[in-house]
Amino acid sequence: MNRISRRDFLRGSAAAAVTGLFGGMTVPVFAEEAAEITDGGSITIRVSADPLNINPLYVTDLNSFTIMQALYSPFFEIVDGEVYYGNGLLESVEANDDSTQFTLTLKEGLTWHDGEPITADDIVFSMTTLLDEEQAVPYSTYGYDGDGNAAVTEAVDERVATITFQASNTGFLGSLSQIYCIPQHIYDGVSNIGESELNYEPVGSGPYQFVSYSSGQTYIVERFDGYFAGTPHLDQVVFMIIKDTNTAIAALQSGEIDALTISSEDYETVNALDGVTIYHYNSGQVNAMGLNMLNEDLAKTEVRQAIAYALNKEELVTFAYVSTEYATPAYSILTPDTLYYTDDLTLYDNDLEKAKELMEEAGVSSLSLSLLYSTSADEMEKEAIYIQSMLAQIGITVTLQPQEDSVFKNTLQEIGSTAYDLVLENWELGAEPSLYADIITSGSRSNHSNVSDEELDALWAQGLATPDGEERESIYHEIQELINDQQYIYTISYSNGFYAMSNAFGGFDDFLLQTIYLDYSQLYAVQ
Repeated sequence: MNRISRRDFLRGSAAAAVTGLFGGMTVPVFAEEAAEITDGGSITIRVSADPLNINPLYVTDLNSFTIMQALYSPFFEIVDGEVYYGNGLLESVEANDDSTQFTLTLKEGLTWHDGEPITADDIVFSMTTLLDEEQAVPYSTYGYDGDGNAAVTEAVDERVATITFQASNTGFLGSLSQIYCIPQHIYDGVSNIGESELNYEPVGSGPYQFVSYSSGQTYIVERFDGYFAGTPHLDQVVFMIIKDTNTAIAALQSGEIDALTISSEDYETVNALDGVTIYHYNSGQVNAMGLNMLNEDLAKTEVRQAIAYALNKEELVTFAYVSTEYATPAYSILTPDTLYYTDDLTLYDNDLEKAKELMEEAGVSSLSLSLLYSTSADEMEKEAIYIQSMLAQIGITVTLQPQEDSVFKNTLQEIGSTAYDLVLENWELGAEPSLYADIITSGSRSNHSNVSDEELDALWAQGLATPDGEERESIYHEIQELINDQQYIYTISYSNGFYAMSNAFGGFDDFLLQTIYLDYSQLYAVQ
């Protein structure tokens, strides 16, 4: 029996969740059944590749992030638009009236896994590392205000620190929820933290502590009895590295593994297995295609709009995800649960004649483009095939350029890359709209379309500096309209998430805080 997590129904309108997330299909709704919790035991969770870096300031891939969350605690989480302190290091975070200063207060008695206390000095060190250009932290932009001024972090006492900006930074709470604290006593004086061997045996603050890592095999963590939120239920979590999805599903069936995320492609296969529950949730993921503006033809607005008109978005989603029950067409770069999201946008969609007219206006009669994507997602392969087929109808020849996931990520790390013309990508950035600036701001690390637009850059900065309210909403609506009308990024879909777990374990509803944010202390074995 497949189930939908009660989280999607108890936090808002159940009817809206069914209609919005599942395209109106009839789905049985269950909360997790009451079960007797057994403390102890071990759960084995599949990840699809080796972690690239477990240091939370340097995590850029989902497999590393999945493992890292067992080892490190955030300052806090943003859950359904509200600050949630349950699994966080902070007791409170308070902003002054103009959002130029934020006061962080740590919970009492916090310790790192080696027994050293977690203090405000660790907060100062982490923020200083974030902003140190020589440390090259990928999330460094989170520490600046809209005027480009860096935060100044100071310890007030053992438990209290302040983070101060020169200009209002109304989006900083969202940024801070994604900045993690690292131990000063471990990394102090290390010149290149991101590549330090210290990251191979991390000293964290989360519910589980490091035991061992075998490349291509397992990453094992064990219960940290000093965890501030209470002793975790399970003794051990084993992350088993299985690259092939079919092999992973066979391992689930045999009991070699106990849990994994699955795609729509594998839903029916897994749903037929005995003793397994599939939990549905809002993944918060946007799937899209970047159009590289460094290609002189793609730099023409008419060509980008023509590409959008040549595609039928609903047909594309159905082709890639089997049906719109598993994903829904996306038109904004923001997700529907993001603050200030709007769907009141011009639809550049499904008009082949209009596409041909625009190509003629641009003076482009034939065009050859490469399409880069990762082989780790079956949906990307299907999206690529569909796009290749449809664009051929307007004189665009698309050469498919699949890459193994780690190679793909390395390709995208190069800012200003011309290694591709089109690129399939995705992101999960939460409910704070200012965080989406990283996707499409001049020079930003995730600006894979290589967009350079002074008007758009100014709007992002203005949105960050404007107090909450109608004016800020208007700014983010304008941002969405500008990106859509320019078709800098062709958004494809909002995909639903599916997590398959053996019925020998419970706690999923509290384990999944939101989208990709997890609290491993909530998982337990069932009596």
